[in-house]
Amino acid sequence: MSAAQWAEQLVAVERSGKDQLYSTRKSDYRAELDAYKLLESTLKQMTADLEAMSDDAFNAKSATISDESIAKITVEADAPAGNYNLKVNQLAQANQKAASFASEDALIPNSGLFELEVAGQVMTIDFSVINPSGTGTVSGLRDYINDNAADLGVQASLLRKGDGSVELLLTSKEAGAANQIQINQDDAGFGFSDLVVGQDAQFELNGVAITNASNYVENVIDGVNLELTEVHQVGESSTISIDYDTDSTLDSVKEFVGSYNKLMSEISGLTQSLGTSIEVESDIGKDDDEDKEEAKKIEEDQLGILKGDASIRMLKNRLNNALFNAADNGMRLSDVGIELDRNGKLKLDEEKLEAALKSDSARVQEMFSADGGYIQRFDDILDPYTEREGLIDMKQDSLDSRLDRVEDDMARHDYQMQQAYQRYLAQFTAMEQYINSMNASAGLFY
Repeated sequence: MSAAQWAEQLVAVERSGKDQLYSTRKSDYRAELDAYKLLESTLKQMTADLEAMSDDAFNAKSATISDESIAKITVEADAPAGNYNLKVNQLAQANQKAASFASEDALIPNSGLFELEVAGQVMTIDFSVINPSGTGTVSGLRDYINDNAADLGVQASLLRKGDGSVELLLTSKEAGAANQIQINQDDAGFGFSDLVVGQDAQFELNGVAITNASNYVENVIDGVNLELTEVHQVGESSTISIDYDTDSTLDSVKEFVGSYNKLMSEISGLTQSLGTSIEVESDIGKDDDEDKEEAKKIEEDQLGILKGDASIRMLKNRLNNALFNAADNGMRLSDVGIELDRNGKLKLDEEKLEAALKSDSARVQEMFSADGGYIQRFDDILDPYTEREGLIDMKQDSLDSRLDRVEDDMARHDYQMQQAYQRYLAQFTAMEQYINSMNASAGLFY
């Protein structure tokens, strides 16, 4: 065996104890750090789900119309529930004028004024300025208008009729009677006529006549927007129904129940003693295969890794206790179909929640979102853990520092072992040389 091999073996024996120690410490710290990151992610998700269960979640409205071809309806949380009769008499239109020319290369005048006026805004074209040579064409006039009429709100274009002749079209970019294009020309003019007359939308809502410059009517009733798309036939009308969107509320509560169950399962898995099997309750609606994968992750990799952290167990206890205390208005979660099952997980009776919402939505909303309600209660418990530089951040920072120290210790240990290797190598090399010298001397006597 060579001197280098002897040196390597001695160093391997000498360093094995500390290598194992540092490797174990590093692995443990990383496992704890990953566990806190996992917990932090779930805590933040639960906080987000609580924020989603705000007043808007319980005030969400939905709207339907008996004839969807007539109008599209969007509603906001402050829209009043009720039924409304809609009759559309006229849709808004943008004015469009046209003048005929023999071709798009037809010449335009080299003198005179041409004025476009929309809603009090005027654009004046002096042909002696834009066409002093007299070689300007209709297509050039189109380009000039488009380059200079942005503030006026007029678009110029050419309609080619197939025989070489064209129509110069001037179209108002905004609908409504107030945006009718007025043309003034100090000679015979180009002979513009209306293809489409600018007009306002006219409709009735519960018999009240309403006029609007466009077909999109914003906030016609508080929180109600209409986009008119078709005119009613004579004698016809449509019914708009605005009601509470219980589906949106159900979805919001289901998300909260899912994130709560997931958090409770993770805390149990991370703090339980080894040998205990914990399954993670993931988001409602998740596939069974995904549930199994997440349960496997906790069970095999992180089970019990935070069992010494009393603050995490305290978090679980405080959240559980918060479930059983009534809100300030006297209502409990069980009143709306949210109860703990025998496994300590929340379960939701959707029919009971929907019935409670239909019976007294305002009281259910107050139970969750008013001062002293469940949202505030859970937020107060979670905030010390999720806020910036809160408990979870502090624990992660501490573990990061420990990992840095282990890395430094490992680097020093590597350096010391390199020094030991060089020392052993020198010693064994010297011994080899001495033995070779002795062997050579002994050969002289034979």
